[in-house]
Amino acid sequence: MIDKIRKTENLHVVFWLFKDMCWMMEYKTAGALLILPTLAMAFYVLYLSKNKLDLIIVNVAIIFWICANSAWMLSDFYNDLPKSVSLLFFIAGILTMFFYVWIAFIKPNYTKQNTDDKL
Repeated sequence: MIDKIRKTENLHVVFWLFKDMCWMMEYKTAGALLILPTLAMAFYVLYLSKNKLDLIIVNVAIIFWICANSAWMLSDFYNDLPKSVSLLFFIAGILTMFFYVWIAFIKPNYTKQNTDDKL
């Protein structure tokens, strides 16, 4: 299962790179359209990691990161979306990662008690 998650994550990065390349090249329509498959793949990776709490948390943070990145791109493209929307997603991702640090390093037994380690 970990191999399937890894392969899906790698495919997800391809969409993400194309989206960001469109942002850099100012291909507004293509960049905006690539938000959907990029997020869809991120949610699929989240679904695949449903039995492992630490992976779930990191994947939620990645979704917030993609949302922040996408909001920033749309703000650059269309100037009608305030950058504070992007900031909110970045803050949500940072808070999510603080939770990850808490369970991974401060309360490491929390994940062992509350996840299925069959992956």
